[in-house]
Amino acid sequence: MLVGGTSLAVLGAVVSVVFFMQPWRTCPDDDVPAGCPMLPVDAAVMEAAMVVTLFATAVAIAGAMGRRRTVY
Repeated sequence: MLVGGTSLAVLGAVVSVVFFMQPWRTCPDDDVPAGCPMLPVDAAVMEAAMVVTLFATAVAIAGAMGRRRTVY
């Protein structure tokens, strides 16, 4: 749980940041791609990545807490 949760949390965070910056976008109104309006599909992907990041972080924390407990 710890490794899987951490891996998914990192992947979700990277996808969120990449979709926030939108390096593939160009718009005539602004020089910076992050200033362009986001398409609905891009927003949905970024939202899903953020939700995955939150849940994966919770799973990683639960995995870390579970490792501390000793079963007798």
